Amino acid sequence: MKTQISIQERLKDLRVEKGLTLEQLSQQTKIPASTLGSYESDDYKEIPHRNIADLAKFYEVSADYLIGLTENRQLDNISISDLHLSDAALSLLKDRKINTLLLSELITHEQFRKLMLDLEIYVDGLADMQVKSLNFVVDTSRKSLLKRHNPDEYNLQLNTLNAQHIELNEYFSHVIDDDMHTIIKDIRNAHKGDIDSAPSKTLTEHWEEILEKAEKFAGTSKQRLAYIFSQFLKVKPTEKNIDDMADMVGQSEILEPDAKKRRNSARKKRTKD
Repeated sequence: MKTQISIQERLKDLRVEKGLTLEQLSQQTKIPASTLGSYESDDYKEIPHRNIADLAKFYEVSADYLIGLTENRQLDNISISDLHLSDAALSLLKDRKINTLLLSELITHEQFRKLMLDLEIYVDGLADMQVKSLNFVVDTSRKSLLKRHNPDEYNLQLNTLNAQHIELNEYFSHVIDDDMHTIIKDIRNAHKGDIDSAPSKTLTEHWEEILEKAEKFAGTSKQRLAYIFSQFLKVKPTEKNIDDMADMVGQSEILEPDAKKRRNSARKKRTKD
């Protein structure tokens, strides 16, 4: 997962969120589509102040956000003291010692508030008394059973009550783990398609799948080989692309050892004629 979004990505994300093509955005901002496209491409060029202002106004974001100076779209900069962050926490954020984009996704997840509430309950000991009260009831019931049952029967009852005894640390460990698991799973799923995320399949599995599809591919052996190349090069396997690649395979001296001999023979024949 990336740690910072480029200006190109930011501009494209804003346009996609609006559901607009470059042409549609051009019509609404009066900026040429080719110019807008250049702002989002790898051949990024400097944006004139006028266009920055127009795009920021159209997207309803600050100019600072548009050009990557802040992660806040609309909120004004707030005092650091209002955030109640420690010096150590500020150092982590300022020096980018952690992935702040991932942190943003974590704290804005709908389950994060529940996680923080559960943490606060555990850290401040707000549930300790209730848990102790429940365990006191168990202990009291155990003593009562000692009086009402003989030792042989008591062992069975004792094991049942022990199973109901609540261990505070273990209980909250499960609660917090469940909260975090839900958040992390959702974030992981949201980034499965990212270019810098690990592939869902191993390289071996990926090629096994390609070879299986190649075996079912209708065509000559050269066309099937061309299909494999198209998958390796990530080229859309259209009929024309496959035919073109198959022709190249037919000219290969490595894949077709006799190809050179055939070409030389044809060349000699043309010379004689």
